[in-house]
Amino acid sequence: MILEGSQVRDGKESVKFMQVLDRGIFFKLKDMAKSRGVTVQELIRVLVIPDWMRKSQEENRRTEDRRRHRRLAGPARSPAQAVSTVRPERRKR
Repeated sequence: MILEGSQVRDGKESVKFMQVLDRGIFFKLKDMAKSRGVTVQELIRVLVIPDWMRKSQEENRRTEDRRRHRRLAGPARSPAQAVSTVRPERRKR
């Protein structure tokens, strides 16, 4: 099944989309692309998006690991519960 607006390229289905960038960011990307001998579009497709996806997946994995750790550690106690478990000091008579 091929989506509307998509094409098959190198045996892979691709979808076209339009991106609007801040002028300053575009010129930074343009300089980076020029220094690598590629176009801005190639830089975004080959470097920026894959790098962002990898970092996003790593962040999601770390977040899930923290959630899993909290679940395994037991229920979280509120500060009020923590205070109520502290014994009051005994008065000297």
